[in-house]
Amino acid sequence: MPKEQTDFYHEFKERLKNRSEMPFDEFVELALYHPYLGYYSKSKARVGKRNGTDFYTSSSTGSLWGKLVVDACSKILKLTNLNQYTFVEIAAEPDCSILNEIQHPFNSSLIFRLGDNIKIPDKAIVFSNEWLDAQPFKRFRFNGVTNEWHEIGVSLNKNQIVESDLLAKSDINFPKNSFPRYTIDWPTGSFKAIEQVLTQSWSGLFLTFDYGLPREILFNERPNGTARGYYRHQLESELLKRPGEQDLTCHLCWDELIERLKRNRFNEPELQSQESFFMHHAQKEIQTLLNQTKEGINSEIQTLKELIHPQNFGNKFQALWAVR
Repeated sequence: MPKEQTDFYHEFKERLKNRSEMPFDEFVELALYHPYLGYYSKSKARVGKRNGTDFYTSSSTGSLWGKLVVDACSKILKLTNLNQYTFVEIAAEPDCSILNEIQHPFNSSLIFRLGDNIKIPDKAIVFSNEWLDAQPFKRFRFNGVTNEWHEIGVSLNKNQIVESDLLAKSDINFPKNSFPRYTIDWPTGSFKAIEQVLTQSWSGLFLTFDYGLPREILFNERPNGTARGYYRHQLESELLKRPGEQDLTCHLCWDELIERLKRNRFNEPELQSQESFFMHHAQKEIQTLLNQTKEGINSEIQTLKELIHPQNFGNKFQALWAVR
C-alpha cells in the first residue's frame, strides 16, 4: 500500500475510535479536506490539462471566462457601472482568480479559499465555479427486504476501507418505493455551504456554475447514484480507492438549492445551461470577440466554443443565479 494510503488508513482508523463505521459524508470530508492528507488541502495542481492534474473546467480556459462573467453580471443587474459592488469569488484554486488579467469594473474584489471565514460585504456579486459539488455528500440505498432507505457508511474490513450499511433509516423525503439497491447520493454539504452564504445580510447577485439534476431524475433515473471520483482525467467509480489522492463529487440537487434561494428572499432564481446563460447575458462580450480581427483571435474563438458549445462545457454545466 502506498505511503499516502497507509497514512490515510491510520487517520481513518483513528477517526473511527470506538465506532464500527462512519457516515459517508464524514469519509468524504476526511478524504477531501483533512489538513494535510485531504485532496483539496494538498499543495498540488489539480485543475488544467497539464500532466498530473485530474480535471479541467471553465476556470482553466483563461481571461475570456472572466470577461463573459463580468458582462453577464452587468446585464443581469441592468447596470453599466458596477463600481458599487464587491466581486466575491468562492473556492478559487491557489493563485487563481477569474479577474486575473482583465480590467474589472467592481469597487473591489475578494477571494475566499479553503479554510477562509466567508464574510460577504453589504453589496456583492457572489460567484463560484464548481464549489458546491466539491462538498461532502451522503449515500443512501434502498433495502428491498425492509422496503426502507438506509444510510451507507464506511468501515474497516480486514484492513480495507469498505462501504457498510448503517441500518439507520433515512429521514429525508425520498420515494416510499424504489428498486432494491437503488442508490441516491445526496449533496448535503452543498446545502450547508450555500446556506452559509445566503443567510448573511447582503444584497446583490448570487451566481454559481456547476452540474446537477432535479430531484425527479436523482430519485428515479440514476439507480447507481451520481457519485464518482476523478484521477488523472479519468472517471473513477471506486469511491474508496486512493482516498486523498482523487477528487470525489456527485451531482447537485437543483430543486433543493433553488428552494434555499427563495427562502432567503432571492427573487425568481434562474437555472440555465452554461450555453444559454452566456448567449442571453453576455451578448456584448461575445459580439465584441466575433468582431475582432486581431492576431490571436482564433484561439479566443476556440475558447468561446469550448465554453458554450453543447458538446463541450455548454451543456455539461449549468448556471444558477438570483438577485436580492
